Amino acid sequence: MTYKVNHGDCNVPQKWKPLGSWVNRQRKQYKKKQNGEKVSLSDQRVEKLEAIGFSWGKKKDVWNDRFKELKQFWSEVCSLKQDFQTLFVSFQVL
Repeated sequence: MTYKVNHGDCNVPQKWKPLGSWVNRQRKQYKKKQNGEKVSLSDQRVEKLEAIGFSWGKKKDVWNDRFKELKQFWSEVCSLKQDFQTLFVSFQVL
């Protein structure tokens, strides 16, 4: 948890031995598990890792981060658009 506290995520680089190697092994085990292979990574371990915000793949995280940013952007744009429409309608009433 020290890495997460200091870096804000569980994406430990492999060069951070031994933790980085362990994280990499968990991801490999998870991928095999998803493909139906028999692995030592139990459902309880998956749940524990997910409970602390463990990421199963960096590419997926990047996509999710960009998607959240896009949703936020559109939320702000729609808000501005609504404000503009309200202002436009009020000018028409005058």
